[in-house]
Amino acid sequence: MHIARSSPTRKLLISVLFVALLALLTQLGSGVRVSAQPQTKSDTFKPLSDIPAQSQQVETGIFVMNLYDLDISSNTCSLDFYVWFKWKGNLDPTANLEYFNGVSDSDTTSVPSYKKPEKLPDGRFFQAVRVEGRFVQPFALAKYPLDQQNLTISLEDSVSTVDQMVYVADNKQSGYSSKISIPGWEIQAADVSSLVHEYTTNFGDPRLGDITQYSILQYSLTVSRPVSFFVWKLLLPLVIVVAASWGALLLKPQYVDSRIALSVTALLTTVFLQQSYSSTLPNIGYLVLLDKIYALAYLLITISILEAIVTADWIKDETPENYARVVRLDGSVSLLR
Repeated sequence: MHIARSSPTRKLLISVLFVALLALLTQLGSGVRVSAQPQTKSDTFKPLSDIPAQSQQVETGIFVMNLYDLDISSNTCSLDFYVWFKWKGNLDPTANLEYFNGVSDSDTTSVPSYKKPEKLPDGRFFQAVRVEGRFVQPFALAKYPLDQQNLTISLEDSVSTVDQMVYVADNKQSGYSSKISIPGWEIQAADVSSLVHEYTTNFGDPRLGDITQYSILQYSLTVSRPVSFFVWKLLLPLVIVVAASWGALLLKPQYVDSRIALSVTALLTTVFLQQSYSSTLPNIGYLVLLDKIYALAYLLITISILEAIVTADWIKDETPENYARVVRLDGSVSLLR
């Protein structure tokens, strides 16, 4: 079989290969980082270590009843839960309650169990609130699709500082309903912790210092993706496509068109597979684990295409020596991969 160097088919295939390599370089290339100006005001979270003697302690816990509409692309999820407060003192912890990571106050419903706080036998007050709303979750996707996420609820009093009131986590009674089911996720653990939210501002209130501290109760529900999701739905199709591109090396050297077409088809299929999972992720400025796996797949498929193009010139004279040369190269590349 004789393949002319100026064949339109050859030029088209080389053009496709060039575009694929350019796309791969773009995928792997890192953008230019622009240094941000230093912030004059910021805030930090730290564990609650010492409780001021004069501060009113509020024992607080959370029990999640329902979790739904977990959306990675918008970094949000909807939660339905009970939160309760037990305290001694004049400050009502439900009066200025703020959901720090809530999406919208207007979309959050809070229904207290009692019209007024109940008096317990030990002298403390008790109030429970049923809350339903949407909450922001800063998802970390570097290990996608083997990632683990913490779905959080953060409560903060918008008026009382740490010197006036602190939340004490009720880990014994906090948790989640056994009826919760999140498609594509498995629940690993739940935790409640007391934190201090430190602001380097007084929010314009001259009665406060330059640094203000507020108590935060943070409920965290840890979820992870099952390994089967990665193996059967994401990795297996890619392995089949890459194996199909390697299958071009099993064809006889004279089947030039078939060898090239098989690898190019595998390349295009890989692009479509990557687009299918990328559409479910938010716009992020780094590569996730699956992106790196696909970058390796692009490299392997590109080797198959390059070999098919190079060996096409070797067998143009249809001599046994050139056929044997192509067969040896096919074997060497197969061992390399």
